[in-house]
Amino acid sequence: MKPNPVVIIVSAAFGDGHAKVAEAIEQSFKEKGIDQVYIVDLFAEVHPYLNELFQRFYLITAVYVPKLYGFLYRITSRMKPEQPLSQFLHSIGKKKAKSILDELHPDIIIHTFPYLVASQLSEEAGSEVSIFTVLTDYVLHGRWLHPSTLKYFTATESMKQALLSAGVPEERITISGIPIREAFCEPMDREKLLIKHGFSKSRRYILLSAGAHGIMSNISMMITTVLEYSDFDLVVLCGNNQGLRLSLVDLYLHNPRIHILGYTEEMHELMAVSSGLLTKAGGITLTEAIAMSLPVIVYRPLPGQEEGNAHLLTGLRVIYTAYNKHELIHRLRQLEIQPCREEMQRFMHTITRKESSQTIVSEVLEATEQDLCAQQI
Repeated sequence: MKPNPVVIIVSAAFGDGHAKVAEAIEQSFKEKGIDQVYIVDLFAEVHPYLNELFQRFYLITAVYVPKLYGFLYRITSRMKPEQPLSQFLHSIGKKKAKSILDELHPDIIIHTFPYLVASQLSEEAGSEVSIFTVLTDYVLHGRWLHPSTLKYFTATESMKQALLSAGVPEERITISGIPIREAFCEPMDREKLLIKHGFSKSRRYILLSAGAHGIMSNISMMITTVLEYSDFDLVVLCGNNQGLRLSLVDLYLHNPRIHILGYTEEMHELMAVSSGLLTKAGGITLTEAIAMSLPVIVYRPLPGQEEGNAHLLTGLRVIYTAYNKHELIHRLRQLEIQPCREEMQRFMHTITRKESSQTIVSEVLEATEQDLCAQQI
């Protein structure tokens, strides 16, 4: 293998998580002196209009008809790579994707999003490019699977078992954890951060995150519930949803217990000053909170991968999940009890892997070297 291989990390703008995972992996490559690393939103490059349409469809169904999204997720979750639907999805924009890949001449391709046209091209051309997949949720969907994948990196033992059941050989699976940025793994001075963000040292805060797109429903009900049934103050993150942010500012402008913010690159700092996180069940946000031992309540997870994430992690006693206001009140009261918080944090320590991106990069380089040697024999 070349001392400075060309690496493409396939990402996507469906939420913020895929990009953050790609950035964490990129950083670990650069720490090893490998600087020809390109993060590519391949589907957006190949089909910008279709990409925008799919994003709009996701946002609309997530907010207005989540059961439809959940239904579509379920009926496609067990599809096999050799089936027509899978072949079609991985072949969309194949010609343009080939021209992009031919221009960059990658030695390694890492998927953090299940658009596997590169795998399809590799299989058809008999390419020597080494292809890897980093799964960014805690449940498996069939779209992640492709026979050209040299190795899968996954979050938990249960995910490994799901891959084995899907026919993936054990030697092609590594339980690495989900990569997160180093900022979530480093100690921080809470008192200095409280001053920086204008928060009080005498108050405790719940961080309410509506995700990058600000699509979490029932925000006002959750805010009211926290204010009425707990002593926590609130830091509300509206993501890129300016309409949501402005409407909440109008409602709560004069309430000293509520701080309304938009999209932030300082999530690690806000987590560090918080006593709990009330959020969607996105795989990356949950992983970041787990790494920081920040107790989590997921409220009414969206059908699909988020519901799967919440179910799995709740079963491991790593997070709380609430499906209605009564359960939310109960979970908030549990967060105020120190032994309950400590129990959750103990279970978090059993699954967190703060060196995930370093593990992935080391194994990618080792597996690529072995694969090249095998091809030359």
